[in-house]
Amino acid sequence: MRLSKRVLRNLDADRVRRINEIYHNLENTGYDAQHEDIPRFEASFWKEAARKYLRGAGPVVWLDYGTGTGFVPSIVGESMRAEDCFICCDVSSEMLKACEAKLRGLPCRCSFEKIGGQTIPAANGSVDIISVNSVLHHLFDLHAFAAECERVLKPSGLLIVAHEPNGNTSLPLSGRILRSLARVMFRPKTVLFAMADISPLAERLMRAVTSRVSGRYRRRNKMLSEIARQIRKEGLLDFNLRGTEIQQIVDFQSQHGFDPGELFGRIFSRFEVLESQTYGHLGFYPEGRGPQAADRYLKTRWPEAGKEICFVLQRARKE
Repeated sequence: MRLSKRVLRNLDADRVRRINEIYHNLENTGYDAQHEDIPRFEASFWKEAARKYLRGAGPVVWLDYGTGTGFVPSIVGESMRAEDCFICCDVSSEMLKACEAKLRGLPCRCSFEKIGGQTIPAANGSVDIISVNSVLHHLFDLHAFAAECERVLKPSGLLIVAHEPNGNTSLPLSGRILRSLARVMFRPKTVLFAMADISPLAERLMRAVTSRVSGRYRRRNKMLSEIARQIRKEGLLDFNLRGTEIQQIVDFQSQHGFDPGELFGRIFSRFEVLESQTYGHLGFYPEGRGPQAADRYLKTRWPEAGKEICFVLQRARKE
């Protein structure tokens, strides 16, 4: 289900940013447990990125935009040197505290910067690499973000993006049926939680059930209620939001996903595409022989139709 017109017409870049800030300030202590698939399956991507792109002779400045609890710097930072610098920035001050605690002991210098508005906290032409892991879909104004990346990157600097929703809908009916069957067989809880999108009544029922059977979901449901209360208190919106609506605002671009043609042709048109691929063709990360075999089959037949996309862009030199 997508956001209603009533919600959409009341949103702008500042409101979406502030709602993300409220959400992630409250989620900070449980973020890693809530998103356990990300470190489990994407660590290899960032290890490979460090191996391929940390090759400069001089000091390297790497900026992680939306660093969260420090997943990317905790991996990449191990390959950096004492003279290198890692800038960790996030909209949430509570996330930055968790990140700083996690990164103690890295060989490189680290700084921690809070994101305010749409400005990346770095000087013009000062950054060699920007990493964005599971963050692009939170942003309201992608053109403004692309312009900021171009501003802070050095000539030929890199933008590395991973774990973003793919808007490519090329998977044919046979592939969609296989993917749906795999979800029912191997990840039934995703089907159950999809029921919460059907109606407000279905969501209230699902939240009531999960709060009774799981302490983890009880804490999450309580968090969503507190976020809704703070949104009303600050006057960001003058009506109450459901939990699914809050999640849809936080993951704003996930309503449609990213079409690679639109992404590279318009939003990041001043960048050169070095790498691009999709993955997660089942719609979840497969564990076990059965899910992995189904995922490989879908990826082989329809390589552009994975649930997630990742890519590496290079800033074009100014003429």
